[in-house]
Amino acid sequence: MNQLNIILLAGGDTTSVMAESSYPSYLSERDGLPLIQHLVEKCLELKPASIACMLPKADVAKYHLRNMLHQMNPIATVYPVHALTMGAACTALLAAESIDNEDELLILSCNELLDAPLGDIVAGFRKDQCDAGVVVFKSLHPRYSFVRKNAQGCVVEAAEKNPISNHAVAGLYWFAKGGVFVKAVKEMIRKGAKVNDAYYIAPSLNELVLLHKKIGTYRVQPSQYYPLKNPHQLHAFENVGPR
Repeated sequence: MNQLNIILLAGGDTTSVMAESSYPSYLSERDGLPLIQHLVEKCLELKPASIACMLPKADVAKYHLRNMLHQMNPIATVYPVHALTMGAACTALLAAESIDNEDELLILSCNELLDAPLGDIVAGFRKDQCDAGVVVFKSLHPRYSFVRKNAQGCVVEAAEKNPISNHAVAGLYWFAKGGVFVKAVKEMIRKGAKVNDAYYIAPSLNELVLLHKKIGTYRVQPSQYYPLKNPHQLHAFENVGPR
């Protein structure tokens, strides 16, 4: 079996969440641990070959994030994002040198947390021989990404900030081969498929649909998904959060 590489994305603008906090959302604490540590520890259960943490350059220096991540596990490597990119897909591409290969790729956002077993999720996609897979939950709020599914539960269309179904994406994307993701994003960018002047990961799945790739889905309950996209959600995570 090929190795698994993981990308944790936190290269975006977190000022809206930071309005009531002096630290970015991924350093919010739950049970004494910052969110990014919760994420890294969940990822380590998958025994990955690498964990690339895409973090804002200013934060890396200000909060000594290299030391922090190294203390969690030496395979967690910091990739400083030097400026706001054109979206999450572009931020992920900054790690292309490490992921444009035949190895598996898992992408997670650092401003949300899944209270779900990552091992079961990935194992399910592997068992079904999927080319890619996403975790979904029931929601119609236009802040999320969405997918439409066929009768077999596979993705036939994806959209960003547009509820084309009630299957919202819970911020987890898996690809059987990292090279497939890189190629899909580059094709999406070539076509100029931007949403609100940014390139998101979800629409890149449409490139895989056009290639007749199998994109699986894994459903979780809304209560298992903790987005941290505004101060209210941040407060809920810090005071309730997953156990």
